[in-house]
Amino acid sequence: MNAVKRIISSITPAKLKYRFFYAFILLVLIPIIGIQIFQFNKIENSIEYRINQLNHNQLEQIAKSFEEMKSSVILSMLILEKDSSILDILQTPGHFERAERTDKLEERFNTLPTHEYSAYVQYSLTDEYGNRYSSSQSADDGKRLIPEKGLERLLGGGTSYHLLLTEADSKALWGRSPLFTLFSVVKDSDDKMVGLLRIRVHYQEWFKSIAKEISTDQRYFIADAEGNVIAQTKSGLPLQPSIVQQLIAKQRAGDLSAYAIDRKTNALINVRLLPSLDWYIINLFPLDMFLGDLKSTQDQVLLTLYIMFGIFTVITLLVSASITRPLQQLQKKMVGMVKSNLKQHLPEDRYKGEILGLHQAFNRMVHDINHLVAQLKIEERQKEAIHSQMLLNQINPHFLLNTLNSIKWIALDQNNDKIAEICVSLGRLLEAGLNSEVELIYLKDEIDLVGAYVYIQKYRYDQLFDIEYEVDPSLDYALVPKLGLQTLVENAIHHGLSQMESGGLIVIRAYAENKKLFIEVEDNGIGIERAKQLEPKRTRRGIGLSNLRARYHLLFKEEAEIQVIPLSQGTKVMLSFPLLVSTPYKLEG
Repeated sequence: MNAVKRIISSITPAKLKYRFFYAFILLVLIPIIGIQIFQFNKIENSIEYRINQLNHNQLEQIAKSFEEMKSSVILSMLILEKDSSILDILQTPGHFERAERTDKLEERFNTLPTHEYSAYVQYSLTDEYGNRYSSSQSADDGKRLIPEKGLERLLGGGTSYHLLLTEADSKALWGRSPLFTLFSVVKDSDDKMVGLLRIRVHYQEWFKSIAKEISTDQRYFIADAEGNVIAQTKSGLPLQPSIVQQLIAKQRAGDLSAYAIDRKTNALINVRLLPSLDWYIINLFPLDMFLGDLKSTQDQVLLTLYIMFGIFTVITLLVSASITRPLQQLQKKMVGMVKSNLKQHLPEDRYKGEILGLHQAFNRMVHDINHLVAQLKIEERQKEAIHSQMLLNQINPHFLLNTLNSIKWIALDQNNDKIAEICVSLGRLLEAGLNSEVELIYLKDEIDLVGAYVYIQKYRYDQLFDIEYEVDPSLDYALVPKLGLQTLVENAIHHGLSQMESGGLIVIRAYAENKKLFIEVEDNGIGIERAKQLEPKRTRRGIGLSNLRARYHLLFKEEAEIQVIPLSQGTKVMLSFPLLVSTPYKLEG
């Protein structure tokens, strides 16, 4: 994630006017161009799909017609072989005049199922006596109807006819006969050869004719099983063999509606299998015929976008310059503020709108900074005076500590241990109060300070009360606010126990629950309400508990709580704040 941010940061220009420029390109121009290209591609794909459907239907029509022509040729062969009148002519030509035989055969040729293809189908028939009959003059080329090797194959094979569809054995067996030539041996009822039949189909001419009827601008091809072109309607755009092989493979896999786009010639190619012939009809459709205007429109739109890009680029740079120039001036003024001691001022009469507001805000900022600097100077002088007073005030507590130390040694010299111990306890309290650098101390140290304070108060109140501690030893190093317990103990003694004659008890408890430290100070004094009744009216309000609440709020915010709970005899104050433990490191582990 950081690497991506660094890359984005490295390619993002620093100057604002260039950011405007790049933002316009990325957020406006590129999306518009992308949308236009997407729309054109969508239209182009839709047109290609519709052309594919149209071509597929045309190929289906040609394939159907091709199959019908082949079937009619086979049927015509069977009719000629079974026609008794023709068999009579072939077996006994001497019973008929030459002209009569020719007329009868021509009449029969014209009534065969192939009569609608008569321009493309030629019949040649010969008998055992050397007589030869043809449906047209061009059909009689003077050569043998069936070459000897081909005839041997027909007589020795399992079938008496052969339809020549491939070049593989055409020269060896069938001479130079063109493809789509039907060779047949005519036999009588005793399975004896009485003649030879040859039917030639000029399929290329027929293919061109039927393709011209369907379309004038498309190109159609006929390819054999290996994809080699054996016929085409017109010359022009070449076929890419690799594309043809791919489409043939899809046809064999059952994907009959597959098509491909030849990007070199910008043509759409469809293929249709002729199952009975193992040939393929191929349609090559030049897309420029339909998509030429679309491409031209697309180029015009893109040219318009490029012109808009140039215009908007100039406008963007001018607009960004009108914004960045005042900002650059503002930047220079801000850099020079330090050198001129914050005396910079921007003119406000040249600009309007947001730039004017920016200049006015800058001038107000400079004025406010000057005012704040003046106040800071005054406060700094006041702080220096306060610091001097604090240093002076520190002399008196230190003088007091030295005095207490002197009293302690005098008391020890006079064997007055109580006064000496009181001085020690008071000194510890004064030292804790003077150490302003530490706000949180260990709980065990806080209890020690409470013990020092209680020692002094017990001497003052002549052992009026006792104190007990119920503290978990694992909380010794929990951090607590300094002198917080001392304040609560002081309140318990002053308000709860001072009005009693004897038997006072203060219990201090500390325990942890749910990551919070709870401290309770409970006494068996006269209680809150009774203490208020017996206390004389004060001239000023007490600050002990309110001061403690303020300190805890500063330290722990809303996570600290102080509760004062009246008891049937006495009062309980409960503190709660986050548990913070800071166990000191020991070298011995």
